[in-house]
Amino acid sequence: MIQKSSLSLLFFICLLAGAKAQSFNHDLYAVFFTDKEENPYSVLRPWEYLSPAALERRAIGGVEIDERDLPLNPQYVQAVCAEGVDYWLASKWLNSLAIYVEDTSKLAAIRELTFVREIMPLGKKRRLEEAKWHKHFKPEEYNKTEHPLGYSLNQIAMLGGHLLHGLNIKGQGRKVAIFDGGFLNVYRMPAFDSLFANNQIWGTHDFVQGDEFVYEQSTHGTNVLSCMAANLPYLIQGTGPKANYYLFKTEDVGGEFRIEEFNWAAAAERADSLGIEIINSSLGYTSFNDKSMSYEYKDMDGKTALCSQAADVAVEKGILVINSAGNEGNGPWKYIGAPADAQNVLSIGAVRPNGKKAGFSSFGPTADGRIKPNVVAQGRSTKVAGLNGYSVSSTDGTSFSSPVLAGMAASLWSAFPEKNNWEIRHAIEWAGQQAEADTAIGFGIPNLFTAYLSLSETALLLTEEGILQLRERPLQAKNGLRLAIGQPGTVFELRYYNSLGQLLAEQTLEVGEEQLLRFELPEQLPANGLYHLEVDIADYRFYETLGCLQDKP
Repeated sequence: MIQKSSLSLLFFICLLAGAKAQSFNHDLYAVFFTDKEENPYSVLRPWEYLSPAALERRAIGGVEIDERDLPLNPQYVQAVCAEGVDYWLASKWLNSLAIYVEDTSKLAAIRELTFVREIMPLGKKRRLEEAKWHKHFKPEEYNKTEHPLGYSLNQIAMLGGHLLHGLNIKGQGRKVAIFDGGFLNVYRMPAFDSLFANNQIWGTHDFVQGDEFVYEQSTHGTNVLSCMAANLPYLIQGTGPKANYYLFKTEDVGGEFRIEEFNWAAAAERADSLGIEIINSSLGYTSFNDKSMSYEYKDMDGKTALCSQAADVAVEKGILVINSAGNEGNGPWKYIGAPADAQNVLSIGAVRPNGKKAGFSSFGPTADGRIKPNVVAQGRSTKVAGLNGYSVSSTDGTSFSSPVLAGMAASLWSAFPEKNNWEIRHAIEWAGQQAEADTAIGFGIPNLFTAYLSLSETALLLTEEGILQLRERPLQAKNGLRLAIGQPGTVFELRYYNSLGQLLAEQTLEVGEEQLLRFELPEQLPANGLYHLEVDIADYRFYETLGCLQDKP
């Protein structure tokens, strides 16, 4: 289900309660196979079924090709369809085929096939609707703020994103997939003009209805995309506005059934085949309209739910999967849902604009005792692009803290394309405000610029607003110090001291037009060692420990 705000939760619970007595005539079923034996595909020939982009991402992450990468055994698929049912979707990771069945009596013969392990009802097939395109909104003037990030400033600056964006690190070259229930109006909203002008929408697919048109039915995905990709200077800015996006409709907004989890798995496999690096999923599954499908809290162990199983495989294949923790913190369920419970998923809770936990944000731990959520971002009063022209709206939910963080992760990763998903995830968690994670906010609010510094050779950040510091460990510098300067023309002084407080060297530098400056460490410094660095800039004096690792003979 789409993660709903706490205000609509009570109505949703009542709706499910009223569904207890209903009987459901399902026509979509999952057929799970026992194995992939006698498969014509081989792990020794991955180029036959994996794209070059998928192979490249595996190479960067050191991911081995295994049996889960193999497509379903085509003989098994043919034998099932020969019983008079229609192929709908496939999941190689779940080793399962989703079929459309008008006459459910045909399932009996399928159950007798020796390679069939289990058959599970999934829900109802949704009929294909005619795609409807509307005219683009007419340009108009809008009320600009004083800051280029507009009304998004707080949710971006909370994560240190304004510092990354100040260095033009905005997600360039990263491929991001968004799983949601629809992206109504996206193609005609001014906030997304640059996405289309710069060809940043790289693909779409509707797994619910089986076509490519996703700009329909729900504004939830529109708001999620807005958190990541909106680009109207001085009005609203996403956290990853220069990334490339794939929009996948996996959520059936007309009802809650397990077919949505199967859609999730199929979409994740599509993302894998396209070489996508990041998945944002503002979705969660606990209860369904058909109560026989519903989970209990004990099932939130990261292994039971279909989407959680698929999410873990996606991460193992090199994708950074980011999922909203859920909005049940004030409700009877209280805890996270699936796939946020998956071990390898980066699960995102919500905080208010002041950084305090939002009451609706779901708690951990998982049923098997693991800490969730992992980190948090602004999910209360999150700013999104208004649907009508040049406007901004506020909305609540971990559905929006998740993409705020996901876009920022895309920006961080764009600075280090050689890194893998685990390295990016660990850098984000390490940069959290809390050294020890808890079951309310995980590691807390991460500072993505701190994560950037931890992944790079950068030692300090000097800005007009002050100086951001790394914590808990010495900075590392190699072959020189790199400083990000907020204002050209700034003059600052550096003084290097040894552990006895003796002055070893000093430098005076003036910043030119470049805001990112490299310079050599003084020759007077010994090749290796720890030094105390004193920096004077304007009215600031700053001290830091510097781990010097110069390449000197």
